[in-house]
Amino acid sequence: MSNAARPPLVFAACEPPYRLDNGARIRTHHLLTGLAHAFETVFVTFEHNPDDPGGPFGKEELEQLYPNVEMITVPGNGRAKRADQALSLLRRRSWTNGRYQSRAFTETVRGAVAAKRSRIVHFDDLGVAQIGPVAGAFSAYSSHNVEQRILSHGARTGSPPRRLFYGVEALKVGSEERRVWRSMDLSLAVSPLDGRAMSAGGARRVELCPNGAPAVERLPVQRRSADQPLRLLFVGTGSYVPYERGLAWFVREVLPRIEASIPVALDVVGDPPVRPVEAKGVRYVGRVPSVEPFYSNCHGMVVPVFEGSGTRLKILEAMAYGRPVISTSLGAEGLPVVAGEHFLQADDAEGFAAAAVRVAEWSLDPGDELERLLASAREAIRPFFWEAIADRLVELYRSELGRVEHRPIAAAGAERPR
Repeated sequence: MSNAARPPLVFAACEPPYRLDNGARIRTHHLLTGLAHAFETVFVTFEHNPDDPGGPFGKEELEQLYPNVEMITVPGNGRAKRADQALSLLRRRSWTNGRYQSRAFTETVRGAVAAKRSRIVHFDDLGVAQIGPVAGAFSAYSSHNVEQRILSHGARTGSPPRRLFYGVEALKVGSEERRVWRSMDLSLAVSPLDGRAMSAGGARRVELCPNGAPAVERLPVQRRSADQPLRLLFVGTGSYVPYERGLAWFVREVLPRIEASIPVALDVVGDPPVRPVEAKGVRYVGRVPSVEPFYSNCHGMVVPVFEGSGTRLKILEAMAYGRPVISTSLGAEGLPVVAGEHFLQADDAEGFAAAAVRVAEWSLDPGDELERLLASAREAIRPFFWEAIADRLVELYRSELGRVEHRPIAAAGAERPR
């Protein structure tokens, strides 16, 4: 990073990157820390009720974690999630984003921009992007997904009330996404696929800001003897609906097929599913201080994901650590990886079981085939290490400073442009 003066930047997010136990928080953390090296950064976020998934945390904890970032928090969500979801059906705004519409938060963001005379505002998710753009500043929306795609799938599954809620929610969120894409100076997409959806939806400008991998050392290949089980790993937030459904399918449909050929064990690391499917050899570990011991202990990573948007950080992470990945085509969507060259692709139960047996054979006798796959996978994701991604975003924002210097900065209470 350059040692030049750090120009001001305001970074707004629905929740803080604390704890680093899901992909959204990990992405926010790396973008925030990367930008804070180059910009005098003010981070504005909500301080939610302790029962809310976004809490609990304290401002003092954040200040200790990010000592070079000025922290500003605003009171956030309360307890009544289900009731609020039901009432949202009668409102114009979505529940997904409407719960983050707060006059106090809007005024705080605008006030920070005016006080710091910030020429860059980074909106890190769709919830806070609803208050943008900010007059006088270069306003960027950093998406984690194309949210309507996820909600639309929810409208096709589950109970009738669930399908109704998600169907209405998908329409509202789709409209909110298009408004944000059209109004922001820049929309950041995590994948080319999401970028094309943004452009088709009227985005003024789209740039790629992908998800990344930690620059970790590759682990030695984990071997096993013939009498030991094949150890598979899933890392992710099991309470996230696409992952919960994918895991349930994997446990019910795939594990018995693998077990017919070889003993198998599955560790699920991260918040467990709301309704976990129990089975022999399946262990729901929950949150852990570090995922490295679990990668070190496993023979392969599985990604049974059939719905959603964005890209899966867990695939990049597994490849960085040097573990073979078995994923659906959608799970690897948007990543610079090719089935058969960088990972094993499977889109049905038989395919997953066959790929797992192949990984089991590699774990008995690692050879050139496995080494080629692991080496090519790590090389493919090298440009996707987080530090390089943050550096590119810093350069992009710095390049815009000269273009927006002539814009008058809006007063703290000014209305946003429409």
